[in-house]
Amino acid sequence: MKKAIKKIFQVIGWIILVLLILSVILTVIFACMKKSLRQKNVDILEADGFVNLVSAGDFDMNVNIIGDGKYKIIAMPASWDTSLPIDLMKISEYLSDEISFVAVTRPGYGISGETKQDVTTEFIVESTRTALKNAGVEAPYILMAHSMSGPYVTYWENKYPEEVSGVIFRNSITSAEHEMPEEGFPKLMLNGMIAIGTFANKTGWTTAKNALFAKADEETYGEYAKDVLAFEKASVPNMGEVKNFNVNMRTAWASIQANDIPKVYITNDFETIEDVREYLMFIYGEVDEELAQARFEESKDEWHKEHSQKISEYCKSLGNCEEVNIPASHDISDQKPEEYIKVVEKLIDRIK
Repeated sequence: MKKAIKKIFQVIGWIILVLLILSVILTVIFACMKKSLRQKNVDILEADGFVNLVSAGDFDMNVNIIGDGKYKIIAMPASWDTSLPIDLMKISEYLSDEISFVAVTRPGYGISGETKQDVTTEFIVESTRTALKNAGVEAPYILMAHSMSGPYVTYWENKYPEEVSGVIFRNSITSAEHEMPEEGFPKLMLNGMIAIGTFANKTGWTTAKNALFAKADEETYGEYAKDVLAFEKASVPNMGEVKNFNVNMRTAWASIQANDIPKVYITNDFETIEDVREYLMFIYGEVDEELAQARFEESKDEWHKEHSQKISEYCKSLGNCEEVNIPASHDISDQKPEEYIKVVEKLIDRIK
């Protein structure tokens, strides 16, 4: 019996050893392939005019300029959003000639380079300002935040109000959001995720995963599907944003001083059951009535009411901030681009 148990453990030991050796071999291979795979995707994007790498300090930031209008909207992406330049290209057809988009992407997003610096709110804002200047994009800017970039734009317009002429918050993070856990098992799990993600980014595992499993979305992006795919395959988003999430938010909220810069905060709350049906049709291509009813009831619960009130309080603290609701998906401009652009143009009318 003892011999049998010993043999089982020996077999398990050999399996673990083989897996470890295989992991080391794959890590070496992926690390060697990382640069060449990235360059392959950069070549695809460069052929279609989506490469404009400029110095942002210790890394190069890709700055995509769409249009040459007088009013420059500096768009910052949501968390791990690699397709921002393409999304802006799609909705730019609704813009007037006097408005242009400038997509700026954080370290590791798309083809922007990686950084060894701590990814703090201050670092993101300063590196973006540096990249814009090096790209020849001069202030004043209209800042546009989506989701995760809310705190960065909040800090920017409070730290440098003289270079900001307007602000668009597109369903972005506000002081109403809960912070990430800072103790106990949830914190342990978060730290583990950050450690694994950082290791995967540095050693090429993330690049290999993207190369193997990322798929083109031709139905959504059409002729730009290969470019969206190239951005995704090249991306190694910095885990520092996750690690510093709480600190970055606190830095932004502490910087707030009400000012007269025209601002608009766009929410995406459902107002009617028909709004939910339109959303489900947009996302899934069909409407499940039971799901529609459940989502509608959820949108009217106490948590959502309290959250909406907190967003209103946040907007009030910023000063001169109008609230507008467009019932839609989280990426509002994707589902309802025309309505979204009308709100943007209304803000610019306030700036003129």
